[in-house]
Amino acid sequence: MVDILSDCLIQKILSFLSYQEVTRMSILSKTWLRAWFDHPNLDFTINCLGGNTNRVNTIMERYRKGKIPIEKFELSEFFVNSHVVFPLIDKWLDIALQNGVKDLSLYFTSYPVPIVTILAAKSVRELVLQGSNLMPVSLSSSVVICNSLRKLSLSHVRLDENILQTLLNSCPLIVSFILEYCSGNLRKIKSDSMKVLKIHHHRGIGEIDTPNLVSLDYMGNQIPELKIARESSQLEHSEIFLECINNLNAAWFYKLRKFLSNLSSWSQVSLYFSGEINMTDLQMDHIGSTPQVDILNVNILWMNQTIECPTFVEALLWSCHPRRLNLFSNIIGTIANFMDRLMFMKNSSHSTSHSNTPWHSQLKEIKYFDGKNQSLQLRSGEHAKRTNIDGEEKVYLLLDW
Repeated sequence: MVDILSDCLIQKILSFLSYQEVTRMSILSKTWLRAWFDHPNLDFTINCLGGNTNRVNTIMERYRKGKIPIEKFELSEFFVNSHVVFPLIDKWLDIALQNGVKDLSLYFTSYPVPIVTILAAKSVRELVLQGSNLMPVSLSSSVVICNSLRKLSLSHVRLDENILQTLLNSCPLIVSFILEYCSGNLRKIKSDSMKVLKIHHHRGIGEIDTPNLVSLDYMGNQIPELKIARESSQLEHSEIFLECINNLNAAWFYKLRKFLSNLSSWSQVSLYFSGEINMTDLQMDHIGSTPQVDILNVNILWMNQTIECPTFVEALLWSCHPRRLNLFSNIIGTIANFMDRLMFMKNSSHSTSHSNTPWHSQLKEIKYFDGKNQSLQLRSGEHAKRTNIDGEEKVYLLLDW
């Protein structure tokens, strides 16, 4: 029964499977075995023992001699003998590039990536690079131009701003860029073609200049300056996670509001606060519309104090207006004080004495829920008892502005 399928259909089925899965399928019949010999997706792992290098080399030689097309090539290296294995990796990469590889994933611990050779191949549309050091690499955008690359992912890679920007300039049609756990001085990211950007766990990104961005996923401890086209009133996806440790003051909230004001609405914003606060000097202006946030996650983890400063709550809600506000704190009483200030802001909308602070009156209604999604009444002091779980407080609110 397995041989009633056409060769092209079998190849289509195998294209969705990993190389190891295809290897197991090859025992079904001679037809499936032949399909395995021409499988376009290759996935190999070379470890410090180096026991499978001969098998990998035999397979790659077969692809070279038969000029068998390669769609996806994934290679992982873990502390191999550089004198023995590195020349073989050079050879395997050359074969993959010569055979037109489109999706290239390289996971290395010590092998120096020949990034110039990869870009010069002009066939790679997606490049995933993990665990490499690009600092010794010399790139020149006037020499290496790769118009095929659309997706670039760098993880645990060491590089600097000059190398990164030259790399992005060398790929003028790049659409998606992922930067995770990378080290090096990267103050600015600039690309006119980029539409999807993900930055996680990198310190020091000061500016993101991507005028055509449609999706942003940012996680860091510094609020960058965001430059996008003014006609992009809302990203299709926008999620940021910001850490503020021992540096919470008025300037931080001014910078947050400026960053969020680039869009009329954000999908999700997560804020992590830990350390001392200094909020006595905040002077809130009301120029321009306040940024809207669908979901605002606020984690308050002060280790030595309970938040009693009303300016903190007002500064937070001055920087953005969330539709849903998720609150978490490991300091008992913090959420109670937070809620008391929210109630004051809501009640002030009915008082003419606060007419000089019009943003207060924008908070029309608050619906309050505990960690079990049970609706709670906003009575001072009671919510702290009902939301305390293992020494932590968790609640969420629906706010009507």
